[in-house]
Amino acid sequence: MDVLNPLAFWFALLAIPIVLLYLLRLRRRAQPVSSTLLWRRAILDREANTLWQRLRRNVLLLLQLATLAFLVFALARPYVSAPGGPSRQIIVLLDASASMQAADVRPSRFEAARAQVRALIEALGMNDRMTLIAVDGTPRALSALSNDKVQLRAALDALRPTLSAANWGAAIVLAAAVGAGSEESTTFIFSDGANADDLALLPGAARFVPIGESGDNLALSTLALRRVRDGLAALVRVTNHGLRDEQALVAVRAEEALIDARTLDVPAGGAVEWTVGGIPSTARWIQAEIKEARYNLLAADDVAYAVNAANVARRALLITPGNLFLEQALAALPGLRTTRAAALPPEIEGYDLYVLDGVSAALPAGANALLIGAQGVFTPTAVFSDTAYVRTAPHPIARDLDWRTVSVRDAYRLAAPDWLRPVVEGQGGPLVLAGESPDGALGRVVALAFDLRRSDLPLQIAFPILIANSVAWLAPPQGLDIPLSVQPGEVVALPAGTRVTLPSGETVTLGTQGFAQTEQPGVYAFEAGQVRGAFAVNFFNVAESRIAPNPNLTAGQSSPAPAAEAQVAQREFWHILAALALALLVIEWWVYQRGLPTLGRRA
Repeated sequence: MDVLNPLAFWFALLAIPIVLLYLLRLRRRAQPVSSTLLWRRAILDREANTLWQRLRRNVLLLLQLATLAFLVFALARPYVSAPGGPSRQIIVLLDASASMQAADVRPSRFEAARAQVRALIEALGMNDRMTLIAVDGTPRALSALSNDKVQLRAALDALRPTLSAANWGAAIVLAAAVGAGSEESTTFIFSDGANADDLALLPGAARFVPIGESGDNLALSTLALRRVRDGLAALVRVTNHGLRDEQALVAVRAEEALIDARTLDVPAGGAVEWTVGGIPSTARWIQAEIKEARYNLLAADDVAYAVNAANVARRALLITPGNLFLEQALAALPGLRTTRAAALPPEIEGYDLYVLDGVSAALPAGANALLIGAQGVFTPTAVFSDTAYVRTAPHPIARDLDWRTVSVRDAYRLAAPDWLRPVVEGQGGPLVLAGESPDGALGRVVALAFDLRRSDLPLQIAFPILIANSVAWLAPPQGLDIPLSVQPGEVVALPAGTRVTLPSGETVTLGTQGFAQTEQPGVYAFEAGQVRGAFAVNFFNVAESRIAPNPNLTAGQSSPAPAAEAQVAQREFWHILAALALALLVIEWWVYQRGLPTLGRRA
């Protein structure tokens, strides 16, 4: 054992005045009395008339000297040397993703990892520096090359796991930037290893510390609502990511009312679907929850929500000479009221969507339109018959759209503006285009450059998908172009001034564009002017729900150097001595106030 502050031992000289206070005799004033029979104890006190008296055993004196000794040693900062400590520059990558909330290690994987990082902080030597990096969806440095253990512990204690997936690519770049130029840098990774195969790209020496023991987990992977004849029906899918067959009790509620509950047998590595009917069409949202399961170690994916967008009616004007396929596709969409006309009616204002099937019309400014065929708004310039499928561009209307089996006899080249971009292209030119007018003359536009009757599209599964996606993009179900379900942490494009009610009941008003407080799963209600609606935040992440740990990961391009392994660390224990001094001070006060009991005293 050694000390870091030997000058503190000079404070031990304070023991001298403490002892002197017990040696000094008090001078007493003489006072004549009639008899000394009743003053026997006073006579005993006067037997010694010198200024000093013999030092007697005194519990208070011993307690005060012991307290001083502990305080002096605490100020001297004693320490012991311990082999196997960290290297001179430490970079810690602490996994704070959703899978680290698994409870196979009590109380959770994240808390177990935090305890190991805390031990690493306590083992830092005088010349060591540590950088603590939290790894979740947006990796960030909580401390940068710090030797302040108090600061490091505070940053570690303030960290909480999130419901996002770990972005190991960004974390590796950040760690490489911190350790650039240092040959003695060692990176420690505390993680369950799920989806962390990129750790082998870490530059320099690295050590992977595996966390977690089991991969047993059930997850609600899908919850969807659809309209049926007698109300609403919900599709619930439960996925078993473990290696054992499982039984799960799943309950479905419409707001607060229980609709149904059922025990589902979910095979290992498989999934089970359950269709729940009897949901009132007036329900604003539903909730599905895994209530009971034997092997279910992650609670974050046990609950899901779905918002009923059919409560918000949208109005569409369909102008067509007659197209049964198109009429049925529009009628099947929930929350869409379609008015059919053979020609342009006198009053065309106030519709959320205009569908023109091979006819021309002067649309209102800012109108959202689905244009089908050669007429419409844009003039055809040529006809081409080489319509073989080439590619599909990324766009909301192309989600889940498979055009490879669609046949089009011929199509038109349209004199379209630059903002109308191809979404589905054939060899001779674009077949489907989409865009948003920048000058406000029109709103959003989807244009099919061919006549439906000269294709087999209405007979393909791609037709209802294309119509549903186009209507959802042109006339969003809630009046705003926001999804009904988002992932935790995802930004929702709500306008400034929108009032949002969180699942906790708290209400916030947006000062700027975009809402980012979506960490908590649940239903969020919003009011944006005259538009009211809701959206759900759900933890649907197959990669994070698959919590099986991967303890055999290779991390870094080299192992820690032997010198770094054998380096000596200094472990201080002054805080223990200070705590003992405080305890003795409390005992000394108690003895002074109450006194010590006297045993065997005669009456």
